[in-house]
Amino acid sequence: MYFLITEDELKNEIRKIEQTFLNKNAAYFEIINYCRKVLESYRKEIYLNGFLDIPSEILFFKEQKTLPLTYQIYYENLLSIELEISSIGETSRLKFIRKKIQKINSFLAAHKNFLQYIALDQEYLDEIYFTRKYFSKDHITNYNQYERDPLFSSSHDLLLSELNARNFLLEYLNKLFQDKHTSSLAFEEPVKINWTSSKVALTELIYALQVSGSINNGNATLKELVVIFETLTGLDLGDYPHTFLRLRGRSEPLKFIDKMRNSMLEYMEELDA
Repeated sequence: MYFLITEDELKNEIRKIEQTFLNKNAAYFEIINYCRKVLESYRKEIYLNGFLDIPSEILFFKEQKTLPLTYQIYYENLLSIELEISSIGETSRLKFIRKKIQKINSFLAAHKNFLQYIALDQEYLDEIYFTRKYFSKDHITNYNQYERDPLFSSSHDLLLSELNARNFLLEYLNKLFQDKHTSSLAFEEPVKINWTSSKVALTELIYALQVSGSINNGNATLKELVVIFETLTGLDLGDYPHTFLRLRGRSEPLKFIDKMRNSMLEYMEELDA
């Protein structure tokens, strides 16, 4: 099939488009249009010439058509996500990304048998999944945004493309979540507080917060909490693990926390007086 574009050619063109546009959303839009043009050229050729045999039809719908369709769906999702993220506040973005990741994982789990069939390179259902002979719009659900041409569709070529695209998207979102999570710890424009007690006392407090699981349901690491408090106070806590060892060796290892507790009790007693 002389009209087909190789994977390298497709990726090179996508890379060229991404490098051409300074605005990534404009690049995504152009990539989507490029993939649509590729698919439209495929459609015309299939209309005119059809397939030589069943194996060539299976190959087309299982691998050749799904390549540009995967990237079309992937970049459509990227564009949608970027537009949504730009319209919400910074504090809501992590929640938004986490919800997207959960939805993708649920979708992938719902199709685990088909994913396993593809991953194991099985072929016994290929004629059903990847020829037009068994195509029926009744088999397709939740794909109303895509035109399903019975002369240019099998029952599972779109599903396979969607699954591939969501795997790409999952990788992208996981990295985005990690980047956003890390940057949120850094506080781009941090509010500074003037810590007037000792660095040892602050270290004692940080360790207590971490081991008690009081931050992020216990998922915050010690290093993350140290970064947060160093940013808030402008202090450098230095070798805090060594400071903790010194705390353990004191006659009163929780001196600062005990002081906080006693101060709180005294305050409550004064209120009751």
